[in-house]
Amino acid sequence: MSKDKDDEIHFLGEFCLGNNTMQGELIHNKSTGAIYLSIRRETHTLDGVPVDNGSVITGKLQSGAPVSLYNCRCVRNHTQYLAYQDLLFRSSHIVFGEPQSTFNQLVCVLENGLQWGGLSQIDISGLPAVNFKPVEERVFHWFGAKTSFSTTLENDLYRFPRFEESRVTERLTVTIDSEEKREPAFFMAVRDKIISLISFAIKDNVNIEEQFLVDYDEYELIGDYKNYTRRSFISSEPHSAILGRTYYDYNFTLKQISGDNDPQACLEKLEPVLNLYLSLFKYPNMPPEMVFLNIVQALETFHSRFFYDDRKENYVRSVYERFSGLQNFEKLKGLLLNDTQMDENCRYIILTSRLNDLFIGAYNGLFGEFYLDGNFAQTVADTRHYYTHYSKSKEAKALRGYALLDAVFVLRLLLEYHICRVLNIDISEATRRQLMGRRISRSESRGNGSGEAP
Repeated sequence: MSKDKDDEIHFLGEFCLGNNTMQGELIHNKSTGAIYLSIRRETHTLDGVPVDNGSVITGKLQSGAPVSLYNCRCVRNHTQYLAYQDLLFRSSHIVFGEPQSTFNQLVCVLENGLQWGGLSQIDISGLPAVNFKPVEERVFHWFGAKTSFSTTLENDLYRFPRFEESRVTERLTVTIDSEEKREPAFFMAVRDKIISLISFAIKDNVNIEEQFLVDYDEYELIGDYKNYTRRSFISSEPHSAILGRTYYDYNFTLKQISGDNDPQACLEKLEPVLNLYLSLFKYPNMPPEMVFLNIVQALETFHSRFFYDDRKENYVRSVYERFSGLQNFEKLKGLLLNDTQMDENCRYIILTSRLNDLFIGAYNGLFGEFYLDGNFAQTVADTRHYYTHYSKSKEAKALRGYALLDAVFVLRLLLEYHICRVLNIDISEATRRQLMGRRISRSESRGNGSGEAP
């Protein structure tokens, strides 16, 4: 599992497999997210126990708390000298409480989302005085559920007697409600889309600190108030490192999502694009070649999902409709409709065309340096082809070293800009500032005698 026991939570108890009840150990690795059930069964036969993959395993912990493990998959089944049988199951999620398959609500407390949400209950505008204030929820209706954003505040200052050191912890909380009872998988799917959106917005990892499931039929009535029973819920997401980017580097914040900026219509189509984009910081030790390939694939996937129904004839028609009246049409035509693209045997939109189409965009000049003087898209395509279809002849055209990292930076800005465009969020000025900063940095490097990037 893990060499560092601080990364793991261990529970002992009895677990049911078929008609067998046996002792076992439930392990949750907080760093990797992995959930395991380890069982050693004494046996003098080879009959074993049921190990059907995808099954639900129920049990009771030593504390007496019931627990259910879902989507269990047997990853080890070993019998030693006919004396004992070792079983190891991996599970997708755990629900603490009596066995139940459907719920009405998931409450999810997130780490590193508070600043993005802008819903802080702590008012420091009058420092050194600090005050606490109520904050209204932000509510949306996404993916067949009601999604609410609020904050959870744990304040040691309210405790009595007071300690010399007190801690105040505030987290962004996402609550997903469904009037119709749903399985946990439904809530997790909605939750994952929301977390991906926040991660893209802040360009950093967002972790799940804790989460609960709620059944509207389980509550205690206190006067007219329904105090719903919260069932602790653990799912198998890893805990990722927080890079600590600043608020000023965000793509957008929660307050920019409203009305026409509702992202629901786009999030389904964006899901694979965001997964590729998020690899930029979810896997910090990934080699630069892999980072480059992922960001290029993200751009290609994005273009195919949001433009021209991914049909060549629609793309060609659009180029003529948009640009045929411009004086430099032949220049643009050479970038967007080169000989390879217009070959009658080519029935798809090639990578170079997709990239140039995104660089040119609305023809506002934002990314003009990458197509007006040279053909940066062709260099990117040549580099991608070198890494995916190696040959010695392609080596001279491929970007390497710092030049490869610089290309990743440019392509990331291009992707962020266009994703925000389909979300109806304009980040043109922020993108222009970052491109200007890149030009200044490159100019200073040449002025210091370091020359062009290798």
